[in-house]
Amino acid sequence: MSSADGRAAAVAVGAGLAVALLTAVTALTDGPWATAAVCLAGGAGLGTGLWLVLRRWAREQQAAVDSLRRQAGREDRLIGDLGHELRNPVTTLSTSVEVLSRHEAEIPDRPRRALRLARTEIEHLRRLLDDLLALARAEAGVHTVEARPVSLRELLAYVLSGRQLTPELLAPGPDLVVTARPAELERALGNLVDNAQRHGGGLVRLGLAPAGTWAVITVDDAGPGVPAADRERIFERFETGRRGRRGTGIGLALVAETVVGHGGQVECDARPGGGARFIVRLPAVTDVTPPGIVTEQ
Repeated sequence: MSSADGRAAAVAVGAGLAVALLTAVTALTDGPWATAAVCLAGGAGLGTGLWLVLRRWAREQQAAVDSLRRQAGREDRLIGDLGHELRNPVTTLSTSVEVLSRHEAEIPDRPRRALRLARTEIEHLRRLLDDLLALARAEAGVHTVEARPVSLRELLAYVLSGRQLTPELLAPGPDLVVTARPAELERALGNLVDNAQRHGGGLVRLGLAPAGTWAVITVDDAGPGVPAADRERIFERFETGRRGRRGTGIGLALVAETVVGHGGQVECDARPGGGARFIVRLPAVTDVTPPGIVTEQ
């Protein structure tokens, strides 16, 4: 709002108040028609002032919304640019190592070990980059698709099949539907399964059950479990839990960000009988047409 608008609003409100005061005086001296006329004039002055004040507020709110949109657009472009610039060298390294790996049998033992180490480190770097970019998008609220009803049982089965794990790991039970961005939720649940496979001694069981208004997913592993003091900290970025544990330190942070972004909760607990249990709670949807499996990226 310009300073002229501000002055106009102040003058209009002031005029309205002055006329209202005059109304009271007029009521003591003149007849009812004169009083009514003065009241109408005062009301008009106050109305004009109020309109100007509201117009100023609306302009300020619109400016704030426009600023947020510009910021979100800049963040979106930055994430895309970073992804492009960082993926290119990683792809080049990965391709070069893949070419060398075709002749691995012809390479002497010492260079062969170096090649295997390079291959492992490049794969670790690729996973770290993917997780960092996904976490940046989640934190910035940058989404490629709209949320829609998703069958959790079908999504969990897809997570298992994509990792060539037996479908029997998914405990029997009812299907539950949530409103979600399927690719994001699939990645988060996949991170929990990968965490169990790589660091938890192997996945033991995937559970899905209703609990009031929640759809509850449990991921059980066969590892030593997570100490109670670390069960919140492991969801922080670059936190890899036990010392010496190999991981990007981003996977569980991405899980937490994604679940919260879907209106849910995630926590780590002890599994009865040993191991860790990760619990994801998502708002369940009722009264929907059963959706088909969704695997779009």
